Amino acid sequence: MVQITCPSCGRKTELTTVEYEIPYFGRILLTSISCDCGFRHNDCIVLGEKEPSRYSIRIRGDNLFTKVVRSTSGTVRIPELGVVIEPGPASQAFITNLEGVLDRVRDVVLMAMRWRSEEGDEKAVERCEEILKSIEDAVEGKKELTLILEDPFGNSLIASEEATKEKLSREDLKKLKTGMTVLDISGIDEKDFL
Repeated sequence: MVQITCPSCGRKTELTTVEYEIPYFGRILLTSISCDCGFRHNDCIVLGEKEPSRYSIRIRGDNLFTKVVRSTSGTVRIPELGVVIEPGPASQAFITNLEGVLDRVRDVVLMAMRWRSEEGDEKAVERCEEILKSIEDAVEGKKELTLILEDPFGNSLIASEEATKEKLSREDLKKLKTGMTVLDISGIDEKDFL
């Protein structure tokens, strides 16, 4: 354990780190900060890097249990719905299946629909209803959707022989977010980390 300054209250607190080997991800580092003031932060960092990749698969009613592994640097797209889930500083890795990805999208659309409804934005509410209907139809096998999973570090995948995999071009890589936060530590005193 390492002593660090709590970003919330400034007191000294402990940063705990543990390294694990996880199927599909490889080596990961789990970090945890917990302070008496109530501040808590946990993170999972993939330590390896593989070939930048793009996976795609058609979502049908009969392949909903196909495993999807999304690292913190993975971008998820469902073009038919206009859905793009990009990584950011608070991105979380997850292991789920195709139906689980659709459930995540459904939850966000329901929340957006509530907000837009409160604002009286009928057009946005109608669009949300269309997306929800498309998700329902895909789960019931009445409609196919495309799931695209892109990762500049190659740590995400769709675990199925049905999925197509291709290497990302340099142009593709320039368009993708990584979700990484770059910290400028110039001007920070070394004693803050001791």
